[in-house]
Formats: sequence, structure tokens, C-alpha cells
Amino acid sequence: VSLPPHRSPLEPAADEGNWTRGEVQPRRCNDPIFALLFWAHLGVMAAVAAVFAPRMFGEVAENAANAMNDVGERDLMYGLAEEEEGTMMMEVADGYNMDVSGANESIGTKFASWIMRSALPILAKASSFSSLEDDDHGVRRLQDDNEAVVGTTDMADMMLLLVISAVISLVISSGALGFMIGHAQLLIKFALLFNIGLTLLFAIGSLFLSPFAAITGIFLFTITVYYAYVVWGRIPFAACNLVTATTAVRSNLGLAFFAYSSLLVMIGWSAWWLVSFVSTMYVVSGCDGQGNCERDPGGIVLFALLLSYHWTFQVIKNVVHVTVAGTVGTWWFVPTEGSSCCSNGVRDSFARSVTTSFGSICMGSLLVAIIEAAKSMVRHLRESEDGGGILLCLAECLLSCLQDVMEYFNMWAFVFVGLYGYGFIESGKNVINLFKTRGWTTIITDNLAQGVLAMVSIAVGLITGLVALGVSHAKGMVFGDELGASAAAFFIGFIIGAVLTSTLMTLVSSAVNTVIVCYAEAPAEFQQNHPELSEEMRATWRQAWPAEFCY
Repeated sequence: VSLPPHRSPLEPAADEGNWTRGEVQPRRCNDPIFALLFWAHLGVMAAVAAVFAPRMFGEVAENAANAMNDVGERDLMYGLAEEEEGTMMMEVADGYNMDVSGANESIGTKFASWIMRSALPILAKASSFSSLEDDDHGVRRLQDDNEAVVGTTDMADMMLLLVISAVISLVISSGALGFMIGHAQLLIKFALLFNIGLTLLFAIGSLFLSPFAAITGIFLFTITVYYAYVVWGRIPFAACNLVTATTAVRSNLGLAFFAYSSLLVMIGWSAWWLVSFVSTMYVVSGCDGQGNCERDPGGIVLFALLLSYHWTFQVIKNVVHVTVAGTVGTWWFVPTEGSSCCSNGVRDSFARSVTTSFGSICMGSLLVAIIEAAKSMVRHLRESEDGGGILLCLAECLLSCLQDVMEYFNMWAFVFVGLYGYGFIESGKNVINLFKTRGWTTIITDNLAQGVLAMVSIAVGLITGLVALGVSHAKGMVFGDELGASAAAFFIGFIIGAVLTSTLMTLVSSAVNTVIVCYAEAPAEFQQNHPELSEEMRATWRQAWPAEFCY
């Protein structure tokens, strides 16, 4: 185990309170029942996909083939005359139009029909094109009323666009870490002023809409200006936290591998879950190849499927959070084991998060997932034609508040899980007791650094989008009309850049929370191992929080 017990002759003389200091726990599996439940639920989802998906795809393909034959034999690979193709696709789509307005249908049946109506036409029409013609190999000619826009949409060119966008975003986002270390205060000030500018533009635009919109815009602008005024004096404090956290992440950049890997796992899980969800709804609801559903799948089935998605998503995200906490803790207490790209701190922290601490991660993630699944069901009921009005609106609002509270609790509890290896409940109690004893319940609500991380992600996305736009023009790619071609290429680049950068910035966000916990627990070790950062942190914290800070 990399982290030592936190006793040091350099402890501050001020009263530290009565909380129990964190100690590295013996290696044991914490909350194992929740880890077993998680793996068991993944096995069920795999079995569901293996049994139900082939049946659904077979019936949908058969129905699509029958619909095409009814229209007549046509060569779908090389396109049709515009009028005939439009007529054919309308008839095929009509095969999936369902009458779901019957008074005797339950909410569950209507929900299942809505899922089928949304998903099955996509499967049926996946191999057809409604607006493109092939003139030559690798060339698409888009027909327009006035002119034709010619370009390529080869898969090789598309992959080139994706790869270039990804590489550019990775390079820029990695460089952004160094820029954040050197200009943290400037970035925080710019983020605050940027928010003021956006709300000002909104307020001006709302003046031309309606009196209510104008009042709302002016109110938002006023609140934003007041918030900037209140927190302006705490910018050095937030900047110091951001610099310390970014330095720790940059010293252990191997964390980025796990962050990007988790992104790929999330994408793969989403695809897997979608197949399992749609095929389960198809079979349980008694749907046919046209998407007509006869039975109510039942609220338990819907809730279980939604819970599965949210639980797995939360677990993947929190594994990274716990890994970062453990790595930053190693960098804080034993910098020799946590100051390289593939340091022992990185490897050991990840190993603990997927073994001994995995049950704790599954437990905390399950609590949030239950709330998210319930909120998803309430939202659908509220948006349906049988929605319950104000009661469902209040229920959704309450669930949203509970989700925010639970996620906030998890954020700090998982830091203790990563640092010391406690179970989930014990970690939550310890970290809350720590902040209460220190009097830091106000300090931990400061989130100025989060605005900078979001702004950096958007900025890198914009740069990547412009690069993708240049590549698409150079390669002659066509995604729509001339404006659409530019917008599509820019959008692809922006999404890739923003997502990849945001993934890297989540490491910094987790590190900021870990820095606050570690500084509350062991400022002396920080002074001993990172004296320059410690001196700067002590000065800025005392300036921002003179009453709460006593070191």
C-alpha cells in the first residue's frame, strides 16, 4: 500500500477537532454484496441481449423485406428516381405507423409502442439513402433544386476526419493543463466575465421577445453580476486549488488512459444496453415486426432496465473518480511513488478501485441510479398525454434535488474510499465529520474551478471544430447542402474535441476535491513534500476564508 498513516511532527498547532484521522485500511473487499449484484445484473443483461435481440432483428428484417416487395423490386444500393424513392420510403415508413391512441392502452403499452416506433424504422432504413446518388466509386452527388454539390463521403475520409479531430483535441487539451497551471487566476476571471457577457446578450435579446422573457433575462444578468462580485475575492483561493490539482494530474498523466478508456466503455455499454432494452421491450410487450405492441411491459421491467443503464454508467464514472483520489493521495503523501506517467500510485489506485473498493463504488452508484431511474419514469409519465400535471412535476423536481444531494455526498465519500480504502458508509461519515469539525462546510461549496474546466472544454471543442471544417473542405466531403456540409464537419469536430477534453478535465475536477480533503486532513505532509505549493495555498486560503482557516 502506497499511503502511510498520517502522523507527522509537522502537524499544525491549532485545534484539529475530534474526528478520527484517516488511516490506510487493510486490503479487504468492502461492501462485496453490491459488487456481486452488479456483476450478476450484467450477466442478466448479456443473456437478455443474446436471447431477445436475434428474434427482434429477424422479424424487423423480414417485415422490411416484405414492405419493399410490396412496392416493387428496386435496387436499393444504387438509388432510385427521386419521386419513386420518396414514395417507396413513405410506404415502408407507413408500415411502422401505429395507432397508439386507443383509450384502453395503458401507459406502459404506449411507452413500449413509442420505443418501437422510434427504433424499428431506423433499423429498417439503415441500408437505404433518400437523398444521395452514387456517380462514381467513393463519390456522392447531392441533388439540389438549383445545383448539385459534389464531394466524397468515403468511410476512409470520415475516419480521417475523426482521427485528426481526436489527435488535435488530445494535443491541445494536454497543453491546456500547463496553461491552466500558469494562468489559473486569469482563466477564472475570464470564465466569470464570459458568463456575465452571455447573460447580458440574453437579457438584451429577451427585451424583444416578451415582458416575462425580459424580466427573466434581466434577473439572470443581475444574479450573474452579483455572484461574480461576491466570489471575486476568492479567485486566488480557487486558482491555487486548481493549480495544485492540475499539477498532481500532470505528474500522473497515466490517469488519462483510464479516463479515455472509461469513455470507450461507456459508449460500448450504451450500445449494448440499447440493444438489450429495445429487444426486451419488443418481446415482453408482444410487439410485431411493424412495431405494434399488444401488452404492457410492466413498470418493474421498465424500472429495472433504466436502473441497469444508470447504475453501470455511475459505476464506470466513479471508478475513475476513486482512481484519481487514490493517485492524488499518493502524490500528496509519498510523491516518489506518484510523480510519473505510469507511477505505482496510478496502477495501485486503479487496482484498488476495481477490486477491494469496487463494492463500495457499486453501493454508492446504486443509490444515485435508483433516483435517476425513478426520475426518468416520472419524466416520461409527465410528458405523456396522461401526465398527472403538477404532482408529477413536483415529484420530478424532488427527485432531481435528491439526485443532486446524493451525487454531492458521493463525490466526497468516494475521495475517502480512494484515499484510505474505507467502505462507502464509513467514508461518507468520516468526510462529513472532517469538514464539520474543521468548519469547512462553506469552503467545499466553492466551485469556481469547475467553470474554468467547462470553458476549456468548450474552447478546445471550437478549435477542433474549425480544424475539422478545414479538413472537410480540403477533402471535398459532403454531408448535406453547402451550409449543411460545413455545419456537419464543424459539429463532428466540436463534439469530439469537447468530449475528449471534458473527459480529461474530469480528472482535474476529481483532483480538486481530493486536494481539499487532503489539506483538511494533512496540511503538514503537504508542506513537507510540496513546500512551494503549500506556502501559496496557505496564503490564499487564509485570505479567502480567514475565519474558517486556522493553519
